[in-house]
Amino acid sequence: MPKKFNEHEKAHIHQKLLEVAKRSFETFGLKKTNVEDLTKACGIAQGSFYLFFKSKEELFYDLLQKEEQSIREKLLNSIASENIISQQGIRLFLLDSYRLMSESPLIRQMYLEGEFEQLVRKLPPDLLENNFTDDQEALMPVVRRWQHAGILRAARPELIVSMLRALILLSLHKKEIGEAIYTDTIELLVDVLAEGMFATSLKKE
Repeated sequence: MPKKFNEHEKAHIHQKLLEVAKRSFETFGLKKTNVEDLTKACGIAQGSFYLFFKSKEELFYDLLQKEEQSIREKLLNSIASENIISQQGIRLFLLDSYRLMSESPLIRQMYLEGEFEQLVRKLPPDLLENNFTDDQEALMPVVRRWQHAGILRAARPELIVSMLRALILLSLHKKEIGEAIYTDTIELLVDVLAEGMFATSLKKE
């Protein structure tokens, strides 16, 4: 039977699990990380893990949410500090979005190492839906603001947010696209997207 912990101990162990798991997931990935190793590193029994998380996939998702929130904040801060009024500005925003996601060791493990499918299989559908909702809530105000300023074309804002997610999800298919041409393909796609997103009225000026 798992040991009972007081609130202070729970908070400490929870934080320790996050720290240990993040290092393990970034280094070895989701598949090669096991609950036994995590609990040993935290000094708790294996059964005690389930007082904090239902599965290692749920723990991975919790860390992923924190990582993506950090990236959203960086992007929103960069938007606030820059006056994006050109097609090149949109292009740089798209490249920054992709770069921040693809440079994250945790996200790279999930997308580039083919572990996304395992996460989808093991997590409740509502958790994955929450991830999509978080992206929408963070980016929709930005998209609408750019549309009102005449910078972006008048497409449905949720479609533009979905398109940004689709760009990131292309990293799932790096091998299929071809690793030798992958980076050039992404850059060309970003150029095409930036041109397509830029408001027609500004193109004519």
